[in-house]
Amino acid sequence: MRGFVLISALLASSSVAAQSCYEDSIISPSPFMGNDGEVFKLSDGTLWEVKYEYEYLYEYYPTVIICPSLGKLGIDGKMLSVEAIGTAATQSASSLSNDGIVESKIDGEFNGWEGETIFKLRNGQIWQQIDGRYKYKYKYSPAVLLIPRGNHHEMRVEGMDVAVRVVRLK
Repeated sequence: MRGFVLISALLASSSVAAQSCYEDSIISPSPFMGNDGEVFKLSDGTLWEVKYEYEYLYEYYPTVIICPSLGKLGIDGKMLSVEAIGTAATQSASSLSNDGIVESKIDGEFNGWEGETIFKLRNGQIWQQIDGRYKYKYKYSPAVLLIPRGNHHEMRVEGMDVAVRVVRLK
């Protein structure tokens, strides 16, 4: 409740901003940490990235107030700086969404990455790692989120603490 009081005070100073804020829930990742670079998805399907914050919140499916015009997220009595990055294309989509963000799952076993690892997704797309990193972690069919970053995409895999750079092969 403390967070909603803080947000109400902020919004009281700007009636225009108040009209553009709304309540929603973070559906992934779970738990939501609130740290710089963390990408999260709201129940309305929009994707956001935390900017310049390090809160370590450990919140599971929290209800939040999001203020797109202010670039702010209210949660647990805190205001975080956030940036909208788009909406996700679901795994049933066969091509990239208009904003280039893709949400799917690895097709089968995932063992991490080894420098030039190739990833087949359930939506039929095939992606290849381009950054030379090595990280091992076994998961079966984890969720992935691919976010455009210039001439490549950043792939975030459920359960991995770092992202990897990839390009689409198919």
